[in-house]
Amino acid sequence: MNIGDWLTKRAMLSPDAASVISDDGRTYTYGEFDKRVNRLASALPGVGVNHGDRIAVLFPNNPEFLEILFGAAKIGAIMVPLNYRLTPPELAYIVNDCGATALAYTPDFVEQAGALKSMVKDVKTFIRVGEETEEDEIDYGRWVSQYPDTRPGVRKEVSPDDPHFIMYTSGTTGRPKGAILTHANTSWNAINAVLAYGLSQKDTNLISTPLYHIGGLSAGATPTIFSGGKVILNRFFQPDRTLRMIESHRVTIMFGIPTMFHMMAGSELFDDIDFSSVRFLIAGGAPCPVPLIEKYLAKGVTFNQGYGLTEAAPGVTALDDEDSLRKRGSAGKPLFFVDVDIVDDDNMEVPTGEIGEIVIKGPNVFKGYWNMPEETEQVIRYGWLHSGDLGYLDNEGYLYVKDRKKDMLISGGENVYPVEVENVLLAHPKVEEVAVIGMPDEKWGEAPLAIVVTKAAETLSEDELIEFCRDKLARFKTPRKVVFRESLPRNPTGKVLKRKLRAQFTES
Repeated sequence: MNIGDWLTKRAMLSPDAASVISDDGRTYTYGEFDKRVNRLASALPGVGVNHGDRIAVLFPNNPEFLEILFGAAKIGAIMVPLNYRLTPPELAYIVNDCGATALAYTPDFVEQAGALKSMVKDVKTFIRVGEETEEDEIDYGRWVSQYPDTRPGVRKEVSPDDPHFIMYTSGTTGRPKGAILTHANTSWNAINAVLAYGLSQKDTNLISTPLYHIGGLSAGATPTIFSGGKVILNRFFQPDRTLRMIESHRVTIMFGIPTMFHMMAGSELFDDIDFSSVRFLIAGGAPCPVPLIEKYLAKGVTFNQGYGLTEAAPGVTALDDEDSLRKRGSAGKPLFFVDVDIVDDDNMEVPTGEIGEIVIKGPNVFKGYWNMPEETEQVIRYGWLHSGDLGYLDNEGYLYVKDRKKDMLISGGENVYPVEVENVLLAHPKVEEVAVIGMPDEKWGEAPLAIVVTKAAETLSEDELIEFCRDKLARFKTPRKVVFRESLPRNPTGKVLKRKLRAQFTES
């Protein structure tokens, strides 16, 4: 099914049900929202955006983001979400790489958009949402209002294998790559989410992670719309506002990364917020620390955890809330229409419990990287997506993600997975953040180096922290050296940039 037709169907089945609510007070039923999407779909060809053309968007979490996502889908155009935390040169690379012919933005990002005008080669149309537009821009609201709200005609039928959107990966190891997600990928991901989480028309999903990120978009918004539920858009994440929205909107589900839930738990409002509507929270991006799980359990809130990646649209595994403590550290079992295996460097399956590369197969696996056939062939081999992540399956079929393959270090012939060392260090009451990398060692080849950020007003010595690890880690895993810093370098999606740490502490 054309993803845009999800709204056509929902508008027919439940036209008066609330679909999208933004934190600026706008509320749309499914009937109203489908009409808005239809107008946008009819307007796009007039600015040169037709089947297969790309439109880039520089938006916060607003209704217009979803309007373009579904409106472009109805005519077979391709949306390219832009990470608004990037600099203009970084954004220009993405816009030029995908060959977008139109770019839409909000006043929040007027400086970035202004800079892009002289940096992007194929963009012929700039579309601004809200406030006054420049002479060379189109006012979004006035533009779409001129078009009919009925279902648009299409010049070419949209097939399940047509690209739905292109989402650029974070680029921690080099230039960003555009992952092509098809209409089929988005559909199967939604089906997997409904089966895993029991999504229904009764659910209210608070979208607090950015929609330009695969988690916010495809672990949050699209499965909820597919199931006929209500999407609440939190324009920008702020812990206090997010907590108030959970209470005021009677939210049942929210996806986030552990850092977000940690910040919410640290708010002065946390103890007084009514969480009784919440069925569970979904945590992704990293395992939830047990103390964090326990703090939410005390409020009657449980976590579903999972593993996914952009190239899998993104869902791969899910850990039920009832297993969050019994199987702590696990990412759960494969979703219904997903197969997961663990292989060695020769692409051979490894025995249960042994660590290898996580490979994935299913209709949710992406089509490939935009204009990068060689890189696509490196990650999709014999029908399996090679994640680049290391992990193992236990005897019950639960997946444990150990580390990125590239982050592993070898000390004295023994594999050391930084995430394991980091989890031990994070258990120290004075440690706020930590990253472990390999440093050269004349005797052992490599040894663990820990870069640590202490909690505010706390002091900690290198010897004290190393001693803390001695009875919790094998000697070859224990950090040989600890350095303290005020913060860790991160990319715009919040991941620690270990390549920068390596360049600073080891490669020189």
